[in-house]
Amino acid sequence: MSKVFSGIRPSGKLHLGNYLGAIKNWIGLQNNAEQAVFAVVDLHGITTPYDPKGFQEGVTDAVIDFLAAGVDPSKSLLIRQSKVPQHAELMWLFSTITPLSWLERLPNYREKVSQVEQSGVINAASYQNNLGLLAYPVLMAADILLYKSDLVPVGEDQLLHLNLANEIGSKFNSLFAPVFPNIKAHVMQGARVMSLQDPTKKMSKTGDDGIALSDDPDLIVSKIKKAVTDSGKEVKYDPDNKPAIANLLEIYHLLSGQEISAIEDHYANKTYSQFKDGLAEVVVEFLKPFQTRHTELKNNIGSVMDILETSEEKARAIATINMTEIKHAMGLQ
Repeated sequence: MSKVFSGIRPSGKLHLGNYLGAIKNWIGLQNNAEQAVFAVVDLHGITTPYDPKGFQEGVTDAVIDFLAAGVDPSKSLLIRQSKVPQHAELMWLFSTITPLSWLERLPNYREKVSQVEQSGVINAASYQNNLGLLAYPVLMAADILLYKSDLVPVGEDQLLHLNLANEIGSKFNSLFAPVFPNIKAHVMQGARVMSLQDPTKKMSKTGDDGIALSDDPDLIVSKIKKAVTDSGKEVKYDPDNKPAIANLLEIYHLLSGQEISAIEDHYANKTYSQFKDGLAEVVVEFLKPFQTRHTELKNNIGSVMDILETSEEKARAIATINMTEIKHAMGLQ
């Protein structure tokens, strides 16, 4: 049985892309894992511009989203990354053996720097080229290996980071002692749900680009009506020539369980507008149970905090044991 770790930044409301690409995978994996740790990675979240006043609310909202989506605290540990200080401690230990060249070669770093520069946020200049953005993958490696996790559900865009985590773990094992396992990626269908406004980019948490898990039915209908389409009139799955329709078909398929060919047949003689009406209905129905559960949890925040604190206490216990072994191997105790 595997030990699973995964985390999501608390930056804005979670959307369908987050659910289909990550949280859905978590729910499936937690049932058969020897150990499953899922985190709101708030230390990662402060590497780019953010609002300190609203940050904790965002963290709590993310936790509620995870629970409402099906993360089961009887099977998994659900934690706030910063509440387990060993994450940051292990990152520092790993940074002593991680060459700068390993970090500089990652395209994600340059993309993040560019995103910060172009964000237009008032304090963006204070975050440009910061060490946190460069060392982000080292903290990611620490997140995973702190629990000796060997299976990580990720999108394809995170595979290079996962490879780096394996390189860091392997180098540690070679230099000091065989402490860390080899990490395997668990890449699942739906890991790259694209923007409703630009199918060349991943779905985001802002504007009409994505559908938040908490969006009400009217807002969902509005966003889908405004979703870009391709030339022509045919509802056909053709990612190369009709990327916008292909993305909408993918969402329809993933939420309804219907095969894409069956959806194509159903809308063979219908308009894009009729297809969008059907998709909106599928999305609204799919999100109803989640939204009911989300409201229940929001109204009982005490139980949410109890779940977090219990999970974090257990996570710190695991981390303490593993850090003792790590420090002993490095000669630190």
